[in-house]
Order: sequence, then C-alpha cells, then structure tokens
Amino acid sequence: MTGPDERQLLALARGGDAGAYGKLVRSHQDAIYGLVTRLVRDSAVAEELTQDTFLKAYRKLDTFRGDARFSTWLYRIAVNLCHDYRASAVARMRREETSLNVPESAGFGLAARGSSPDEHTVTLEVTQAFQQCLDALDDTYRVAFLLRHQEDRNYEEIAGVLGISLSNAKVRVHRAREAILRGLRDRGHEV
Repeated sequence: MTGPDERQLLALARGGDAGAYGKLVRSHQDAIYGLVTRLVRDSAVAEELTQDTFLKAYRKLDTFRGDARFSTWLYRIAVNLCHDYRASAVARMRREETSLNVPESAGFGLAARGSSPDEHTVTLEVTQAFQQCLDALDDTYRVAFLLRHQEDRNYEEIAGVLGISLSNAKVRVHRAREAILRGLRDRGHEV
C-alpha cells in the first residue's frame, strides 16, 4: 500500500489510532515476515522478529520522516533486527541445533508437477546447493540479493533499506549473484 491511503493511516497512527496502525501492519506483515524468514531460516524466530519490527516501528513512528516509503523503513528495521539476532549468542546456539538439511518442501516451486523422480531429485539438489550458496554469503550481500530477487525491490529501495548508495546496492546484488553462480559451479551444477 502506498499513496494517500497510507499517508492518512500513518497520520492517524501517529495520533494514537491503533486501528490505523493495525491496517498498516496487515498490509506489510507478509512481506516483512517473508524477508525475515529467509534471513534467519527459523519460522518461530521470524515471527518474533517480525513482531519486534512492527513494535519498534510503532514506538518510533514519530521519527519516520517520510523521506522513503514506509515499507522501506520497515525493511530497514527488520534487517537491522535480523543482523542483531544473527550476531547474538542465541542465534549461534540455535544454528548449532538446527539441521543443515533443506526440507523437501523448500523446492521454491522449481519442480513441475508430474516431473519424474530423477528430475525432482536434480531440482532438489540444485535447490539445496543454491540455499547453501545463499547461506554462505556475507549478510551484506545476502540481504541485498534477497531484497532484489525475493522481495522484488528496486535498487533505490535496496539502497534506502541498507543505508547505502545506489551504486553500492547494485554492486552488492551483482557480487551476490556472482558468488552464488560460482558456488553452484563449484558444486558441479551447470549454470
């Protein structure tokens, strides 16, 4: 949601209208949760961090100047919370407890219905290799890549979310792509 409706809801929410803020949350929660889930790879943690994102945004609503889109501001809060979480001791303990296996349901829709078992196996292998390559990226590149290719954000929005220049946003996405492709080739996949 953008435009006058969102601006009106923001004005009402700043004035203490919880219902207006609830509408803003509902319009952005799926996108924020999707990004956070891909960054932390734990749905329970993603739910908490998504809630924290909207709680922090509500508390800091008076600091939102409107220079960027509201969604860009929310993404920035979410990304910062994910960085903090990933750097924490709790995250390190959870990663040690979590299996490295990518569940079969994480095929990202690549396998066509009715595909042969061999095709499904190859698709699953490529998906797992892709996820490993994505996980191996430094956060600065992974976040930029996910914002561009999973969230379909333009480079200006990526720059705003990450607090970097437009050219730096393009470089980070490009380097992430190159690293993923290199990683896939190193694992024997033709890309």
